[in-house]
Amino acid sequence: MLRRFLAEDFTVSKRQLGALLLGIGVVALLVALISFVGQGPRLVQVPGAAGGVVSALVGLTLLPLGDMPA
Repeated sequence: MLRRFLAEDFTVSKRQLGALLLGIGVVALLVALISFVGQGPRLVQVPGAAGGVVSALVGLTLLPLGDMPA
């Protein structure tokens, strides 16, 4: 797997990019929600939650596109 990843002709597929964006979105949303429960600064909560939702939705739309290059 690592050999394929380090090859010169390696390209990221839309499924891989979608999974990455989905993971980043979920983590950002969780951090915003944990900050909300802990009464952290509102400056971080709203944009973090919005960015997490947008990132997760874009990631979900890329997953069904399969192995096409991104």
